[in-house]
Amino acid sequence: MGQLKIVIRAGGTGTRLWPLSTSDLPKQFVPVLSDKSLLQETFERVRSFGAENIFVTTNARYVGLVGEQLPELDPHHIIAEPLKRNTGPGVAFETAVLSGFFGDENPTIASIPSDDFVGNPEAFASAIKKIAQYLDEHERFIVMPLVTPETVDPGYSYVRAEFGESETAKVSEWVEKPDAELCRAMIDEGSWFAHTGMYIWKLNTAAAMFEHLVPAVWRRVIEIRDAISAGDESRALQAAHDLPIVSIESMVTKLYDAKVGFLADAWNWSDVGKWTVVKELLKADDKKNASSHDQVHFVNAQNNLVYGAQGKRVVCIGVSNLVIVDRGDHLLVCRIEESHNIGAISEELNKKGLL
Repeated sequence: MGQLKIVIRAGGTGTRLWPLSTSDLPKQFVPVLSDKSLLQETFERVRSFGAENIFVTTNARYVGLVGEQLPELDPHHIIAEPLKRNTGPGVAFETAVLSGFFGDENPTIASIPSDDFVGNPEAFASAIKKIAQYLDEHERFIVMPLVTPETVDPGYSYVRAEFGESETAKVSEWVEKPDAELCRAMIDEGSWFAHTGMYIWKLNTAAAMFEHLVPAVWRRVIEIRDAISAGDESRALQAAHDLPIVSIESMVTKLYDAKVGFLADAWNWSDVGKWTVVKELLKADDKKNASSHDQVHFVNAQNNLVYGAQGKRVVCIGVSNLVIVDRGDHLLVCRIEESHNIGAISEELNKKGLL
């Protein structure tokens, strides 16, 4: 296996987990499922690859938080975007910075989100090594870990792949965030899988992909990289404003022709991106009530989530299908079936200066 570098993407604002996650302190920097933040849990998951091989990409405003939470991380391994522009320009910028960092070298890059749950970290680490070995022999391909969807969730990208007896399969079709009806039809068909948002590829392959498919974006991120290196933050910020706000799926990977899926069901993976997922990952009682601490009491109640800090007693009587999140200065109460709207609502309230 050649050089393997891990890049943890930690630049999002996590609006769907409001009010726990805010623009000042996004979810990746907050303890959600344990006493460690999601970023710290992700770092622990890849620590076996060596701290010297780990990078973190984030927004410039969060560089201090990354340093505080990951003291083992080399400060030169923090890749700071001057402006948040979604994962498309974000991963393009990450690739441009790494290309400058490694020069003529061509390491394998595992670009992973900072806000995932992986219940089997040993299987995850073993698979990343296996994928890296695959890429040593198939440099032109990009590998995307996929999971078999258990529920209808239009929030993911879905790809068609015929795995058979193999852990890898070429991706033949791609649908990004289908509506609920189409999503159900694809899942029922059985050959569609949810993309985890992880990408493993050779650095030169990723750079060539961006340069070929979105040359204007690639030139712009190179300009931003070079401006930052020269200490010209004003020029870097101005150039960043010219980047589109688009997902990496829509920008390039949906269009790239050499894609391979890796079946990652053994990882016990979940995207900790919404309260319904948090509810599933927390311990629940026999009536599907889940809570973040042991001072919550449910009476004639079912299928509720109560999330808040230890120290406040909460009693839920005769209610069902609620998400209740207490952050002290903010309180969220909504029906579970409406929780998919939290991200959009919190962004709108933030624009109005109400958060």
